[in-house]
Amino acid sequence: MRTFRDKSFLLLLGILLIKAFAMSALIRYGGLGLAPDEAQYWTWSQNLDWGYYSKPPGIALEIWLGTRIFGNTVLGVRIGAVALSFVISLAVYVLSLVSGLERRTAFWAGIISSLTPMGFFASYYATTDAGLALFWTLACIPLAAAAREGRTPNYLLIGMIIALGAIFKWPIYLIWGLVLLGSVMFPAFRSRSILAGAAVSLLGLLSPLIWNASRGWPTFHHVWSTMNGGHGAGASRALLKGNFFDFMGAQAGLLSPILFICLLISFAPLFRRRSLIPPALRLFGMTSFLILAAYQSFSLFQKMQGNWCVYIYPMIIVYLAWFLIEYLTHGRKWLYSGLGFSLFIAGFVFSLTAVQTKGVLPAMPLPQKLNRLNECLGWENIADPIVQAGYLPEQHFLFSDRYQGASLLSFYAPGQKRAYFFNHWQRRQNQFSYWPTLADEQLGRTGYFAVFEEYPLKHRTEEQAIAQFEEALKPYFKTIRFVGIIPLLRMYGKPCKAMILYRCEEYNGLLPEGVDLY
Repeated sequence: MRTFRDKSFLLLLGILLIKAFAMSALIRYGGLGLAPDEAQYWTWSQNLDWGYYSKPPGIALEIWLGTRIFGNTVLGVRIGAVALSFVISLAVYVLSLVSGLERRTAFWAGIISSLTPMGFFASYYATTDAGLALFWTLACIPLAAAAREGRTPNYLLIGMIIALGAIFKWPIYLIWGLVLLGSVMFPAFRSRSILAGAAVSLLGLLSPLIWNASRGWPTFHHVWSTMNGGHGAGASRALLKGNFFDFMGAQAGLLSPILFICLLISFAPLFRRRSLIPPALRLFGMTSFLILAAYQSFSLFQKMQGNWCVYIYPMIIVYLAWFLIEYLTHGRKWLYSGLGFSLFIAGFVFSLTAVQTKGVLPAMPLPQKLNRLNECLGWENIADPIVQAGYLPEQHFLFSDRYQGASLLSFYAPGQKRAYFFNHWQRRQNQFSYWPTLADEQLGRTGYFAVFEEYPLKHRTEEQAIAQFEEALKPYFKTIRFVGIIPLLRMYGKPCKAMILYRCEEYNGLLPEGVDLY
């Protein structure tokens, strides 16, 4: 209990509360809508199930709980992220103390976790990464305590934590790799109870197994396809065609460039002055180095998403805080510089939207691609044009040619009815492929088809795009009427995102040919 009355903990708690309220206000009043994947996760939360096409059920449960409190709003979708980020920073503080760090170092570890770009985005976006990172951190606590005290970890407890983390994302099972490395480094880690803990951890796979068993195992096909570069890669994927520098840049951006450089330098003592590193920190540092090196190596051969290894960063932060505060003589100045630059990056990213949409400094317009939040903009303008075109939620349906578009229509259109995925272009399957189709529920009815495009349109004229979609819809409806190309987002006075809308009458029950792409 003394830990939670300590001044450093109370100060950290106060800063985290201020940040949580600030992020909640930004979500509520900042004008940034849901990203397409967030909208998809929201559709999942409206249809709770044992599992989903590409993920376990954790993110749907998180959003379901948030929307029960704050309604089906952007804040309702994202409030779980605010809460999880808050708890992650506290867990990092506890992990630091358990690892043998001083209280002031634990305080700064919690601050790094919260106030780096990664910490801000973790408390803003509703993703599966935050839940994974939390349970990874919690599983590290008994490992750190055992390494520090020279005893066998409680593998049953670790197995239960892993099982809970698996509800969010399966890389949590890499914790057993951390245990394996610990068994090499510390003889006390070697125990038959590892097998019991591993068996308990497998309970986390039960719910997605139930969902997949009756559907042909699509999640496993999807994961395998993703690990091999996606269904479009195949044998044509050449050597060294990944995104090595983009992936490294993403890691630097998540932690902040200054702190990322410090992290790379911090790995040197693992090989030169290992005896000076506390046991738990030695384990975390070596694991962080190996996992980062593995992901970075994979990025030579296929494109790797920048967030794919974000779950190890709480562990990295504990190690980095030790290096900057307790090991490096002048480490604090680099810590302060890194955090200051982190705040600048976060402020720039979240203010850029206002700069671009308000037309600040029109003589030197900032490129649209510079805005990493572009995917969240413009969707609040979906509803009015659809209503003006005659859409009535109780009579009509909505559909799109991508799962992202169907998800955005589901959240932002009046009535928040689930839209349909219309796979005319033979794209890979998604969660909408496993829900009732137009043929199941909308025979003979009128629907509105909407697609979302960057504007001006790429690779074709407006006339070509209008004719292309109309031709694609003709086999399925008696009448097709083009409504318009409606701008959804303007930057510096020019439209840069648009919705192409059609009214489609008397659906005949036919569907595009199915695909086996995952």
